[in-house]
Amino acid sequence: MSKKNILYVLLSLLISSTIFLVGYQKATKPVELYHIYLKGETIGYIKNKELLEDYIDKEQYELKEKYNVEKVFLPNDLDIVKEVTYGKKISTEKDIYEKIKGISPFTISGYIITIKGLESVSDVDGSKIIQPDKKIYVIDKDVFTKALKNTINIFIPENDYNNFINKTQQEIKDVGSLIEDIYIKNQITISSGRISAEENIFTDYEELNRYLLFGTLDKQKEYVVAAGDSIKEIAYKNKLSVNEFLIANPELTSENNLLYEGQKVNLGLINPQFSLIEEDHIVEMQEDAFETKVEYDDSILVGYENVKQEGVNGLSRITKKVQKQNGDIVSVVVTKREIIKQAIPKIIVKGNKVVPNVGNVGLWRWPASEPSCVTSPFGWRWGKHHNAVDISCSGWGSPIYAANNGTVEVANNSRPWPNGNYIVINHNNGFYTIYAHLEDVYVTEGQTVSMGEVIGTMGHTGNATGTHLHFGIAVGFPDRGGIYYNPMDFF
Repeated sequence: MSKKNILYVLLSLLISSTIFLVGYQKATKPVELYHIYLKGETIGYIKNKELLEDYIDKEQYELKEKYNVEKVFLPNDLDIVKEVTYGKKISTEKDIYEKIKGISPFTISGYIITIKGLESVSDVDGSKIIQPDKKIYVIDKDVFTKALKNTINIFIPENDYNNFINKTQQEIKDVGSLIEDIYIKNQITISSGRISAEENIFTDYEELNRYLLFGTLDKQKEYVVAAGDSIKEIAYKNKLSVNEFLIANPELTSENNLLYEGQKVNLGLINPQFSLIEEDHIVEMQEDAFETKVEYDDSILVGYENVKQEGVNGLSRITKKVQKQNGDIVSVVVTKREIIKQAIPKIIVKGNKVVPNVGNVGLWRWPASEPSCVTSPFGWRWGKHHNAVDISCSGWGSPIYAANNGTVEVANNSRPWPNGNYIVINHNNGFYTIYAHLEDVYVTEGQTVSMGEVIGTMGHTGNATGTHLHFGIAVGFPDRGGIYYNPMDFF
C-alpha cells in the first residue's frame, strides 16, 4: 500500500473515532426530566410538568362545566418526581393524559367535611362499637352550612333555634320551657383539598340536606293518604313512631294535623348523619295520680270488697332537665317539685287473711313513684316495636312497685343486655308484667308480692340511654310467645 493510501485510511479512522466519541458523549449527557408514577407504577417521562397540567385542564372541559370550576387538577394517586437521568424515552403530554384518564379520576378543588363517628353500645352484649367517620365533599362551604342548618331546623323549629342563638328566649314566669344548649355531639372538621371526580360531590344544599337526614340519596318510600287516615295510624302501620314520621315530613308539625285524601307523605326511616343534642329547661304543671291502697280485713269474706276512701289526683309544679338526641328524648331529670295539691289515696278494703298471689285484672297500680312521666310510648320506634312504656322523672333510685299481686318469675340482678337488672311477675291470671333497667332488685324468684309492694329501684342498667323504667304488660310470658298490650290502657 502506498504512503498516500495509508494516510487516507488513518485520516478516515480518526474522523470515525471523533464522530463516535462525540455521539457517545451526546447520548450519555445527563438531562433533567419528570418521572411520572400512577398508582406507584411508571407510565413515562416528560420535560415540563406545567405543560402536562395545562393539557389536562384544557381537555377536561366537561368536568369544569359540570361543577362550574375554573381548573381541573392531576389525580390524587399520580406522583411526579424530578430526576436527572439519560437515555429515557420522552413522552408527550397527550401520551401521559391518555394513560391516566382510563385508570384514575382527575381532581378539582373543594372542601372535605369529616363527621367523626361516635362510640355506641351493642344491644347484644354491651360491647363498645366505634361508628365509622363520614366524609362529605362540596365545592362551596356554604352548601354544607346551609344544609346543616336546614337539617337542624327539622329537629328544632327555626324560630326556637334563632331565639336560642340570638339570646332572645322569653324567661319562664310560671310554666314554660327554654333551650339551655344546642350542640352537635360529633366532631366536625372542614378542610380544603383536591377531590376525586369519582366522589359524590354535593352542589345542591337540598340534596345534601336529604343525605344528612336519611343517610342516603335513594328515593324514600311514599304513601298516598286515604280517606279517614290519621298520622298516628299511618306511622304505626309502617313501623314508624309519630316523632319519626313528623321528622320525615317537616311540613307537618303535630300528630293532630289533618291529612287530606290523595296527599303524599314520606315514609322514610330517618338515619341522621350526626347527633344533634338539645338540652331543655322545662317548668310544667303535672297531675299526680292518686295511689290505690288495699287493706285486708279478716272479718270480711274472701271475694268481698268495698271502697273506704275515694282517690283524688294531686297537682305539682315540676322543674326538669330534658335532653333530646335528634328529636328523641334520651334523658329526663326532675330538679325541683312543688306540690300544689296533695293527692289523696284511694283505699279499698278486701276480705282476706293472706296476701293473694292472683292479680285483679280490673285494678292495676302505677309502678313508679311521683312525679313520673312517660318518655317513650308503646308502639313503633326506630324501626322496631317498643313493647312497653318508658317511665322517667321519678329519678335514679326511686322505688318501683309491683303493679298487681303475683309471683316473681324472674329476679335478675346480673345486668344482662339489653334489659339490665329486671323483674318479671306472673299474676297467675294469664297476665305478666316486666320491669327493666332497675338499679336494685329487692325480690327473689318464687316470692309472692302484693300490689304496691316495693320490688326494686329505678336505674339505667343494660342498654338504657338514661334513668328510666321499661314497664310492659303481656298475656303469656314476655318474649316467650306472650302478647304485649299497651300498659296505658290499664290505668
